[in-house]
Amino acid sequence: MKKKILMMNDLVFGGGVEKLMYDLVMAWHGKYDITVMSYKYDDRFYDVYPKDVKYLSESVPKEYKNNIFVHALSSLNRRYYGATIVRRIEKMGFDVMLCMKDGGTMWSALKYKIPVKYAWNHTDYNNHYYTMSAFGSAQGEVEAMQQYKGIVCVSQDIKKGICDVIGDPGNLIVKYNPINVENVIEMAKEPVVDIDSLDLPKEEQPVRFVSVGRLNEQKGYTLLIEACKALEDEGYKFEVIVVGAHEKWGEETRRINDALARTKVSSIKFIGGRSNSYKYMAIADWFISSSLYEGYSLVSQEAAVLDIPMLLTDCSGVRELLGDSEYGIVMPINAIAIYKAMKRVLDNPELHEYYKNKIIERKSIITYQERIKEIEKLIEE
Repeated sequence: MKKKILMMNDLVFGGGVEKLMYDLVMAWHGKYDITVMSYKYDDRFYDVYPKDVKYLSESVPKEYKNNIFVHALSSLNRRYYGATIVRRIEKMGFDVMLCMKDGGTMWSALKYKIPVKYAWNHTDYNNHYYTMSAFGSAQGEVEAMQQYKGIVCVSQDIKKGICDVIGDPGNLIVKYNPINVENVIEMAKEPVVDIDSLDLPKEEQPVRFVSVGRLNEQKGYTLLIEACKALEDEGYKFEVIVVGAHEKWGEETRRINDALARTKVSSIKFIGGRSNSYKYMAIADWFISSSLYEGYSLVSQEAAVLDIPMLLTDCSGVRELLGDSEYGIVMPINAIAIYKAMKRVLDNPELHEYYKNKIIERKSIITYQERIKEIEKLIEE
């Protein structure tokens, strides 16, 4: 009999957490009986995930109807669904739960009675402690963590941040996210046809920086805009391509648009979300990240797989990849530091080849099967 695994997250599609969940499912779906459960129902699941993977949601979609009787019935249906989901999960007889996200998702997963439970933590508490509201207090969060067999931290910095801010629950372990190296390399081969500067003769093309990430405050794009403005004012020729979708919540898209209008920069282009971000990374001279905080950025590791030299703000996990600017340039988290780092590589083109060779040397630490097996041990134990 295959072990039955429930993988739980708030979303099916989104950023690095959702990609991690997908990669684990793709590695395991032939070996284990897997069910994915998200908080919000997303019918796109069936177009992307393998057919042998089951899907549940914790909540039914909300309906807003003019007919008060239909609305009342929908409300009752949602309440009934929420009240019975715990019993349904219990009857399905799962052996292992993997809760893929910290905060509210980790708190919600506590109600499910499954023999072995692990939860992932992707957040650098020293720079962004946001989860107290889900647990009521730091002590409440520690006690919640202790109800899991282990809390999987995606970097050493994440583990340290938890201990520094709320204390050590005693069950923290570090497991690096697997990177499907072959898939990244194969998808990067697809040609890019929507970047105008690629039509220029090679000697006339600008130095190209590429950044990848949703339009979220976490990504620090307004800092990147300010850095570009300062460089433009000094007459530098370059371009920054930002690949990332607009988020429905939050105000970051408005702040980005306001910053673009105020500065009138022309060197940075937000091209929106793309199903294949790797091909854009592959055309970069430099990969750049202006993030305010991270766990251990998947996309920076993917850039390393593609041999792209990097400029990364000093977030959690960055020094585990780049060292003290040994394998790439680590920048303090502010607009001036980003400007200085970009200016440095523009003034010294030889740094491109130097850091390209260094990241080629470093990428040997980024593995797929080895990291998958390390996480698989949690299930087999």
